[in-house]
Amino acid sequence: MTTDAVLDIRPAVLEPAAGRSPAPRRTARILVVDGEGIVRFGLRQLFASDPHLAVIGEAATPRDALVVADRCPPDLVILDVDLGRGGAAGVELARMLLERHRGVRILVLTGCRDREIMLSAVRLGVHGYVRKGADTNDIVRAVHTLLRGESVFDSGGHSASVSPDIPRDDRPPARAFGSAMLTERENQVLRLLAMGMSNREIGRTLVISEATVKFHVRNLRDKLDVRRRTEIVYTATRQGMV
Repeated sequence: MTTDAVLDIRPAVLEPAAGRSPAPRRTARILVVDGEGIVRFGLRQLFASDPHLAVIGEAATPRDALVVADRCPPDLVILDVDLGRGGAAGVELARMLLERHRGVRILVLTGCRDREIMLSAVRLGVHGYVRKGADTNDIVRAVHTLLRGESVFDSGGHSASVSPDIPRDDRPPARAFGSAMLTERENQVLRLLAMGMSNREIGRTLVISEATVKFHVRNLRDKLDVRRRTEIVYTATRQGMV
């Protein structure tokens, strides 16, 4: 292993006592994979004050990342897909982590602007995407959101061209929203709406007509009981749908 790979195991965190001895609560284990040492250091410092997060390792290369992950399986991997070879190495690492560590969550934190690379990562099933220019508070919120089992796809900058809802084999055909059930296509449209896409852009992404997109948007308004297009995203966000 190179000197860039670091393993750091921290003890469990206990909840405050409330009349009886509480059960120990394990902190979420985070692995940081980034080719820049200053970024790895910054992320470790960012999470240092959070009692529910612990950076258990860091790595600069895919090989070192796999060594650390195999030695101490993480709950969440923060990964910059731009690890050389045009991003292919980072995407391949994401694939191997998802295959070797069932249940691991992957947050892509990158400055990569290659749309095809990002689409490849999304198709694999990464759970979130945040650009490196994001505010530190947004990064922390994204981490906690992924650890709750939800997804985060940054709608700022070039990421608006990346669809987080490319169909995957493990995705259910419909999703509950209160008393409503959203179809797979409605979920796809909802995700793209949240990324700020127009009806025309959604149609091009999903390879459907603009009229069909309008039909699905109308269905979303009806099912979510809202009147305006913008209220769809607002309401869905509050309910943890996007």
